[in-house]
Amino acid sequence: MLSPTRSQSPVNQLGLTPKILESRDQYRSCHICLPEEDYRTAAIKVSGKYYGLVKVVQDRERSLEIGKRLTSVGTEAVITQLAKGYAIWRLETEAYVDSCPRSPSQALPILTEATLCRILESRSEYKACHISLSDSDQRLAAVLVDGNYYGLLKVVTTQQQALTLASRLQRKEVEAVITKAAQGYAVWFLEPNAVVFKD
Repeated sequence: MLSPTRSQSPVNQLGLTPKILESRDQYRSCHICLPEEDYRTAAIKVSGKYYGLVKVVQDRERSLEIGKRLTSVGTEAVITQLAKGYAIWRLETEAYVDSCPRSPSQALPILTEATLCRILESRSEYKACHISLSDSDQRLAAVLVDGNYYGLLKVVTTQQQALTLASRLQRKEVEAVITKAAQGYAVWFLEPNAVVFKD
C-alpha cells in the first residue's frame, strides 16, 4: 500500500487525475538523492520540480489508478508514457542532485520472502550493456533483463548486503535485480527512461 511521504502537499488533491506526459520534451530524466538515503533514485524533472520513480506498469488504467491513490493522500504525481508501458512518479520536495551522503551502516533488516529480489546467477539471464539518460551524456553500466534496463547501484561483497540494498529500493517501490559479480554481487535498479548508449 502506498503511504503518505515527506513529499505530501498540504492541499487535498482527492479526485485529481495525475497528468500523463506523453512527450519526452515535457520532462527531463535525472537522478536524485533524498535525505537519509545513501543511494541515487531514478527521477524526472518537470517544471523545476523533481519526481521520484514509484512504479512501472504496462496498463494505462493501472497507472492512473496508482497515480490517483497518490493524489488521494495529498502527494503530487505524474505519469510518463514509455515504449513498454507507463511510469508513475511522485513529487519529492526534499530531493537534491548533489552527491548522496554516505551514512553509517544500519542494522540489517530481516529479509522475508516478500523483500527478496531476483538474483541472476547466470549471464544467460541478462545482457550487460551501457545506457544513457537525457540529463547526461555519460555512459552508465547497466543490464538488460526482460526488455527493461537496470542501472548499476552498487557492487557489494556478500549476498546479504545485496539483498539489504535491494529491499531498501523495493520499500520505495523501485524494482531491482541482483547479479553475481567477480567481486561479489551487483545491485541494479530500474531505469525506465534509459536508452542504449551509442558510441
